[in-house]
Amino acid sequence: MNKNLSMSILLDLYGELLTEKQRDVLELYYNDDLSLAEIAQQYEISRQGVHDSIRRGEEALLKFEEILGLSRQEEQNKKQLEEFKRMALDIFEECKKVSFARNIADKTIVLLEDLDSRLAEYDNSKYLED
Repeated sequence: MNKNLSMSILLDLYGELLTEKQRDVLELYYNDDLSLAEIAQQYEISRQGVHDSIRRGEEALLKFEEILGLSRQEEQNKKQLEEFKRMALDIFEECKKVSFARNIADKTIVLLEDLDSRLAEYDNSKYLED
């Protein structure tokens, strides 16, 4: 995962724990793609001041992730759902081979649809990248 996406994810997860100014500067930099000069002009501070604020905000976000691990947990949840989907597909394929297992195959289809829906939530969120 590239640094910008990683920081954007951490900002979404932990942004409320930052100071208002740090959060705003990081959002402008990572989410709105403003340059240091553009942010400096908006806040009427030096580019170095913006750079320092971004660096401190990044350090704080990384520390929050180290302690709380929400991003790591989201990635683990997604991997677990993908494994459940793989297992359900295996069950479905085996059930198709046996004529009396139609009931199991039907229930497996419902399970697969639910897993696809849950995985789509991860894919549509900006928290995780494949």
